[in-house]
Amino acid sequence: MYAEYKEPLYAAPPLLSRMVDAGLLGRKSGRGFYDYSATA
Repeated sequence: MYAEYKEPLYAAPPLLSRMVDAGLLGRKSGRGFYDYSATA
């Protein structure tokens, strides 16, 4: 939404942007806010 409206309210949080830039994409990469590499 930020790309369309240019309102700071709709911008991604800095932490989320850094995680995406680092390749921490959650289940897709095996890491993100959680570590998905360990088996349950």
